[in-house]
Amino acid sequence: MFSRTAMARTAIIFWALVATSGIFGCQSAPSPIIVGDTYTNIQYEYSLTIPRGWAPLEKIPNEMGYFKDRIKADMASLLLYNEESGGLIAVMNIVRGIAFDQFLEVSDEQWTRIVARRKEVIVRDSPGKVITHALYPQNLYATQQNYFANQFAYKPLKYLRVESTFEVDSQRVHLNFDDFIFPCRNTMSCETIVILTCLDKNLAVNQSAYQKVLSSLKAHDYFE
Repeated sequence: MFSRTAMARTAIIFWALVATSGIFGCQSAPSPIIVGDTYTNIQYEYSLTIPRGWAPLEKIPNEMGYFKDRIKADMASLLLYNEESGGLIAVMNIVRGIAFDQFLEVSDEQWTRIVARRKEVIVRDSPGKVITHALYPQNLYATQQNYFANQFAYKPLKYLRVESTFEVDSQRVHLNFDDFIFPCRNTMSCETIVILTCLDKNLAVNQSAYQKVLSSLKAHDYFE
């Protein structure tokens, strides 16, 4: 059973998560460093591997105007595009004013409600979209253990995965994402969403690059 204080904290966390309009991003310019095929963002304390054939972009390609309609793409900390495969990978970030430990107090029932509310936001104004999702709240504990083992370079594990498809100009499009929450800035928590979008016919070739990004994702707490 939660104490009243713990219940109040989890209520704050719940509404802070579900009140976000759309899929969110950063509030200021990113500070990326690219060395070889490794991208590191010091501001949001993560790094990942850029797949071969994928290039960083500053703007969304014109043919992906649907993405800008649904995602605050100008707030992404990283956009990767493969012209040959027609795939786009976007990384969105936010620093939350909540200690990571408090996320561990959120019950499975509350996480289910959070995901349901997020689903409502995602499908809004997108008739015909089909969405499946998987929730992994237990991964928050594993993420914490990874952080304890080495806070300067550790593996965050996703707590949510969403797969969605919808029609754009008579073509089926995928917009899938994996959501990570992890300790950062010593006493705070960061949230990173990695998104893949492409045409249905190009999903297989783009999915392998997307999985490489997800598997290479690392968090780094540089704050002492």
